[in-house]
Amino acid sequence: WKLQLIDSSGIYGLAVAKTYLEVNPTAKLLILESANSIGGTWAEHRLYPGLKTNNMIGTYEFSDFPMDPETYHLKPGQHIPGPTMHRYLADYAAHFNLVKRIRFDAKLESAEHKEGGGWRLKLAAAAKGERALGGDELFTQKLVLATGLTSDPFLPKIAGSEIFGAPLFHSKEFPSHEDTLKTAKSVTVFGGTKSAWDAVYAYASKGVKVDWVIRG
Repeated sequence: WKLQLIDSSGIYGLAVAKTYLEVNPTAKLLILESANSIGGTWAEHRLYPGLKTNNMIGTYEFSDFPMDPETYHLKPGQHIPGPTMHRYLADYAAHFNLVKRIRFDAKLESAEHKEGGGWRLKLAAAAKGERALGGDELFTQKLVLATGLTSDPFLPKIAGSEIFGAPLFHSKEFPSHEDTLKTAKSVTVFGGTKSAWDAVYAYASKGVKVDWVIRG
């Protein structure tokens, strides 16, 4: 079975899949997605409070699938809310008939290039079983890794964290700690990325004291 495989259903993964099928409409193409929803960075479980794109409406969309302001309830000059971005990507996948090609909760653990061509792929334990096409290994003729810099969280090891006694989490897990916006009296945010800025703003706008630590 000459499978063509794409890792991730984020913006780039969806674009590659749609374009590849336009050129090769009979291709047997599979998209592996480690999460349980479409979107990569904009997947449903990663939509923390106040999340927006850095881009304004009209500057962050596919040319063949415009982000219609009326459909998505957007106004000129508005930054696109995270939930809207997730909906847009889900609509894109549905419009171009990509959803049926996605295997959710299927995390790629390793890829080994085989002599003579093709790739042998090993899926993580959580992906084994029916959703992994009956096993924990796949073989594909072509492989596209569409995982960006924001796919895997980096949480530094901090001495004493195991006895800290308060929530210690990555911004990716912010949605499951949303209650801290109401219960926390002070927080420390480590890092200078967009998600760090978003967290600082979210807490500060709720009256929570914030210490922001940025490496020099």
